[in-house]
Amino acid sequence: MDEQSQVKRRKGKGGRQALPDEQRRSNRREVWLSPLELADLQARAAALGITPGEYMRRSITQSPMPKPPVPQANLLAWRELARLSVNANQYQYAINSGAVDAWDKALIPELLDAIREVRFSLMGVDPDD
Repeated sequence: MDEQSQVKRRKGKGGRQALPDEQRRSNRREVWLSPLELADLQARAAALGITPGEYMRRSITQSPMPKPPVPQANLLAWRELARLSVNANQYQYAINSGAVDAWDKALIPELLDAIREVRFSLMGVDPDD
């Protein structure tokens, strides 16, 4: 067999694999919206980082909406609180090892729990989940 026939045989159909018929979106419906309704739809979709069509589809099918993107300020605060959490862990270690006795032993775990709750709330996550 020559090299060209081997190359031709290896090439397949390009692109994504087709979805099964029951999953393929083949029906289209149009919706008339006022300018105010359209602006509201676009704002809600943009807040979640999805398209207006995806927002409508999820609303109709009662699928869960994605969590909104985390603001940059929250990410920076998360990092700063991580440093504070590390320092609190170091204090707890020093207290437990007897190197420091000026701190109340119960204070550091409470502080760590409070830091944890704030960090999770910055990301929009329930710390108890």
